[in-house]
Amino acid sequence: MATWHEICEKGEIMFSFSWVIGSGENAQGGNTNDVQLESVLETVDLILEKSGSVTLDMVDGDQIGPESLQVETDGSKSVISLGENTSDDYIVRTFTNTSGLANDETVSILGNEWDSRLVCEDSGIVKAIIKEFLSTGNVSRDLLS
Repeated sequence: MATWHEICEKGEIMFSFSWVIGSGENAQGGNTNDVQLESVLETVDLILEKSGSVTLDMVDGDQIGPESLQVETDGSKSVISLGENTSDDYIVRTFTNTSGLANDETVSILGNEWDSRLVCEDSGIVKAIIKEFLSTGNVSRDLLS
């Protein structure tokens, strides 16, 4: 299997990357089409430490299939979603917390209320999802259903 850099250099998968670190008046963000795995993961580390969001969009991707991955984080709690085009609809796949900690409560992330079952508190899982999306253009249904 080709490495992430080889895939990007061959032009097989191209992404744009946007981010916001922090929230409110102190928020800082940016975007680029020069997507490097190391810089994406550094930004993910920053939002995990503080708060913010990262979005990876496929550029000139297929009409059918994954299109955009977004991670929103506040206080080390993340909501991860993958937007995907099907032949007749647009669906959003999300991380689902299967641990015994998830319940019917809601969690506030960046001012939005989320069902606690959609919240990931494991930075390793967040990073694994980002890496998989950047290397394959998709995320397994084991991670995002």
